[in-house]
Amino acid sequence: MTATAARRAFSEFGDRRNPPIVFLHGIRLGRGTWAQHARALASRFHVITVDLPGHGALVGERFSRESFGELFGTILDEACERPPLIVGYSLGGYVAMEFAAAHPERTHGLALLGCTLDMHGWKHWPPELGAHLARFMPPQVVNSMIRSTVYMTLPPALASVVNEIPFNYNILTETTALTRETRFLERIAGYRKPVLIANGELDLVFRMDERRFLKRLPQAQLRLIERADHTAPMSHARELTQIVDDFATRAFSSAG
Repeated sequence: MTATAARRAFSEFGDRRNPPIVFLHGIRLGRGTWAQHARALASRFHVITVDLPGHGALVGERFSRESFGELFGTILDEACERPPLIVGYSLGGYVAMEFAAAHPERTHGLALLGCTLDMHGWKHWPPELGAHLARFMPPQVVNSMIRSTVYMTLPPALASVVNEIPFNYNILTETTALTRETRFLERIAGYRKPVLIANGELDLVFRMDERRFLKRLPQAQLRLIERADHTAPMSHARELTQIVDDFATRAFSSAG
């Protein structure tokens, strides 16, 4: 990935002199899905929203450790005057954990949303099967199914935004390869900077390893969003924004 491509893949809100927060989206989403959260936080924080490889401005880029590592390097070098707090939702949470494990000194803390599921062994079979089936289905059928799912699970206005975001369907295979090969809890177990785990109360699948994450990350705090499922960061945007605001305020204040 070129630096020019990476520069097209993020948006900034607020003053660069304020504490930085980087938002990473889930699969099939994009940086535009964080606009409401970013605007609400921009008066006190420098907020950066990012398109991951295969999404939005980076629709033509392969998704891999190397590609998102290069993307992060460019963003942190160009937009962050100090290590940021990284907010990662679902796929973005796995990316955040991988980056923080490899470069803890380049992060201030982590807010992990809907990603306390280590997808190895049998837990990886459902996404692997879905990605495998998608490879043999006509692209228009896959697109129709995903668009319908977006409209069924997200608020209508946000669903319209999401369905306009360019998306590379090869990502379905590329991301399952990453999650199959990586035991994220083992990768992040030694991380000792501030950690927030925020899950939808009803997100039973992605809460499956929640207790194990809390045990291995003794500094982590848990926030549950009541009556919310895996879409909680999007469907309960105001509540999630307040949770991130509270966590970021404490995390940056404790650092002086």
